[in-house]
Amino acid sequence: MSEQRGQVAGGTQERRQNLVLRALFDDAFLIIEPFFDPEQGWAGQPLEHLAHRIVRENFPQLSAEEVHLIVVGAHRLFIERNPDRSDHLPRPEDLRRVTL
Repeated sequence: MSEQRGQVAGGTQERRQNLVLRALFDDAFLIIEPFFDPEQGWAGQPLEHLAHRIVRENFPQLSAEEVHLIVVGAHRLFIERNPDRSDHLPRPEDLRRVTL
């Protein structure tokens, strides 16, 4: 995917370099958010490791690196939005790349 820089509303410079990936993020987050939810776990274990597979299946055009970026970003967003429901998750900086 080509890296692009652009202007956003208000004339400020967009800091994200891959606008195509950014455009996919919201849809990907909606798909994988339940995997971070502690109430969706299996036998008390979180399912965040399945997020890589689901993103890969739903967005086959993405590279492994791009899939990882989406999952880590979604992981961070879930923790930010749900600080009281994210203690079971590893910190995003501790996530390893998954090869599918």
